[in-house]
Amino acid sequence: MKQIFLTAALLFHSFLFAQDENLGSIGGKLTDKEMNSEPLPFANIIIKGTSVGTMSDYDGLFVLENLKPGTYTLNLSFIGYETLEIPNVNVIAGKVTEINAELGSSAAALDEVIISTVSRRDSEVALLLEQKKAISIMQSIGAEELARKAVSTVEQGLSKVSGITTVQDRGIFVRGLDDRYNFLMVNGLPIASSDPDFKIIPLGYISTNIVSSVDVFKTFNPSLYQDFAGASFAVNTKSSPANSVTTVNIGMNYNTNSRFKDFKRDNSGDLEFLGYTGGGRALPSIIQQGQLGFTASPRESASLFDASWTPSTSKAPIDLQFGFTHGQRIFSNEKANMGYFLGINYRNSYQTRNGVERTLNSEGSAGQDFRTVTFDFSTQKSALFSLNYNKFNKLDLTFNTIFLQNTSNFIREAAGRNDGFTQLNNRDFFIRDTKYTENDLLSLQLLGDYSWAEKKHQIHFGTSGSIGNNNVPNRRVLRAAGVGENAEYITTNGINPFRFYQTLENINFNSRIEYELGFNANDEAGFDSKIKIGYNFDAIEYNFVTRSITAQANGINLPALNTNDPESFFRQGFNEGFLNYSSTFDPTATSKITQFINAGYLHFNHQWERLLVDVGVRAEFAPREITYRKPLDRPETPFSKLKYDPLDISPSLNIKYNLTESSNLRLAGSVTTTRPRLREILPTVYQDGDGNQIIGNPELLNSRNYNMDLKYEIFPDNSQLFAFTVFGKYLENPIERLARATSVGYRTYFDNFDEAFLYGVELEAKMNLGNILKKEALEKISLGFNGILMSSNANANEGDPKFSSVTNKNRQLQGASNWGLNADLGYRVYKMNDAESNINLIFNTFSKRIYAVGVEGADEIYEKPINQLDLSWNTVLNKNWEIRLTARNILNERTLFTQDPTQEIRFPDAFSNVIENFDLGTTFGANLTYKF
Repeated sequence: MKQIFLTAALLFHSFLFAQDENLGSIGGKLTDKEMNSEPLPFANIIIKGTSVGTMSDYDGLFVLENLKPGTYTLNLSFIGYETLEIPNVNVIAGKVTEINAELGSSAAALDEVIISTVSRRDSEVALLLEQKKAISIMQSIGAEELARKAVSTVEQGLSKVSGITTVQDRGIFVRGLDDRYNFLMVNGLPIASSDPDFKIIPLGYISTNIVSSVDVFKTFNPSLYQDFAGASFAVNTKSSPANSVTTVNIGMNYNTNSRFKDFKRDNSGDLEFLGYTGGGRALPSIIQQGQLGFTASPRESASLFDASWTPSTSKAPIDLQFGFTHGQRIFSNEKANMGYFLGINYRNSYQTRNGVERTLNSEGSAGQDFRTVTFDFSTQKSALFSLNYNKFNKLDLTFNTIFLQNTSNFIREAAGRNDGFTQLNNRDFFIRDTKYTENDLLSLQLLGDYSWAEKKHQIHFGTSGSIGNNNVPNRRVLRAAGVGENAEYITTNGINPFRFYQTLENINFNSRIEYELGFNANDEAGFDSKIKIGYNFDAIEYNFVTRSITAQANGINLPALNTNDPESFFRQGFNEGFLNYSSTFDPTATSKITQFINAGYLHFNHQWERLLVDVGVRAEFAPREITYRKPLDRPETPFSKLKYDPLDISPSLNIKYNLTESSNLRLAGSVTTTRPRLREILPTVYQDGDGNQIIGNPELLNSRNYNMDLKYEIFPDNSQLFAFTVFGKYLENPIERLARATSVGYRTYFDNFDEAFLYGVELEAKMNLGNILKKEALEKISLGFNGILMSSNANANEGDPKFSSVTNKNRQLQGASNWGLNADLGYRVYKMNDAESNINLIFNTFSKRIYAVGVEGADEIYEKPINQLDLSWNTVLNKNWEIRLTARNILNERTLFTQDPTQEIRFPDAFSNVIENFDLGTTFGANLTYKF
């Protein structure tokens, strides 16, 4: 299968690609020289020798769009003022040439005119104009805004978009719907996550220094994959710039929980600082030879593994970050250009968290009650190489190589009561979980656009091939009775210390081709009517392998175990013959999942004077096959195969009505599908080591989502926005996370409920207080606000035995918040020539939501809000130097999960409904960038 995918990808790469940016724009701001540089409204802007022109708005802003690349002369005029002629204005495909000038009774000199060129997908003004004219309801955030708000990852940037909240380690929630309900495309093509716990690649892995913009589609149109109910994210990476530009940045962070304090880490790899494990954690070759199990003698056990049971301890240093980008044109002439962009980024983080963890039953009694500390040294690396070729008004080709990698060197230590385990002799149960996780992804993309007959006919095409890996090598779980030098080695209840290996490889190949026909030409070099016909193909294969090796004890009178140095105990056990490693056959250790998507779609839109109607339909045939063994199968039992082959038809309707030149009314309706995460269908039990387990359900069905949105938006000028949206969703067979308390911990599993309803309102505002209140003193202050109010309800049939164990069969939808709020307050300290300084205060929060549904009489597990307040100060000193200062989680919020009893509390004096509570600390950062 792998060879077929890779061969097909290489063949397809020889002739495909896509990016529709063959035209450029001119935009900017005019000011009144006679009125102390006040905005100059109603001035005329005309391209000399043509009839193409526009008028500046109330704030002096203007834009001329859909211009062919080339050099123009611009005439700026106003009644009673001298005309200013600006020659040699260079328009570049896919860019916005920005003109800022003053007009007066005597014309401004050309050296007073500021001309600059920015990427169309980078500029805040350009993205807001695109949002205003878009057919679908969408929001975008570009590199310019990401830099201004001093965010370093895509996930941080998306937390500024209405209806979106983020939770550390848990991804992005859109309108209360978690990662399961989102979809991701990079440059218009899907990329599969290499992490089985995430539906999409965690966007915190993607550095903003390789990103041009991110589009957020909350409503569906047939050009999009239908696999979302929250949002479909479209990440657009950077391409070659018009001029040669190189940036180098270095940054550092200081976290109040970790820095310069004792920090435990597993130093088993060759290049731990860079996040490369090498061979230090490799599975021994004698074990790799088969899956039927083995038993090693004590002598053989002593030399099987290099990784130690004892972690190293040192003082945690500051976090570091390094970044480098370079882009330039290889050649450029009046017919075509070619260029490249290279961007790489590395950052690491030392995180220490202290808190408590519990498991509770319906009476509020704790089966587990742990004091817990975790240490996590993580690294993230992202890289992009983009090669771009553009033949003006004809052909646009791009080849991208994208590499993403993250690692986590994680140690969890927990101690306390654990009533489910025996032989504790009234001593605390102790567990140390040493886990190294590596996720990496390599993707090759070839994208392109071809047009003819003045863009009446267009073909958009692309293909990509990706290889992803999730690797958990030599995880070690130590369990003991007692803590410190005189702990006891636990030998019963099947809970021997163990080593664990997990590998998950995915191979993903996809392609797209779309034909677009324009007719009813208009006066703006465009078409009032368009038809799109397209096809998408996506193939993905997951190969999953696990292996557990336990440390068996031979005898009952064992010496004391020192939990601070367990490696010495193991060495003694191997030398004296009372310990050895063994592994038994696990029928669920290997599984394979293959999925194909064949999708065709038809898309039509027509623009009347004020009304735009867009209708379409998409059909996706998405067969899925899971090959696996059941827990009680024997080695000779053939693998079972479970097939699921739905054909989903998804219609869509998008209507936009221009109430005025600056306001729109939008209506959107669609039917979409939600497919489960990989972990949710993997038929393998995943052990946390302390009794907690996660098991997938291979019989999960896809959800069907019926969506409706009504939105009013007004754009007072090209940099401000006010919007109000009413939305509703009906989910058929929603997928939900359930948690059952067992004698030794929680067992998490997944199932389809009958139905769920979701409805609410969103408010969004982006404004300059000086412009709104007409106060010059407030022009330096900007305000961004978006909020959501929502209600949800999930229902299960009371008489269905499938739901007999569910405690509350009518309740809030799992993962949904009743409200959420994002706000940012910006202050421009100064702006002059090439220097600029901005301060931004950013706040995010959400209401409590169900983390897991309770069963067997236990209540739901609730996640309480995190009120996150961040501060950024970004200062551009000159053309070359930039300084960024940040403070994150200023309020020093903690994570908090609770579960209330549903029966009379058995021990009210000892009762606490907290099942997890961890501190996060405040992080202070500084970043220095040099550009040349």
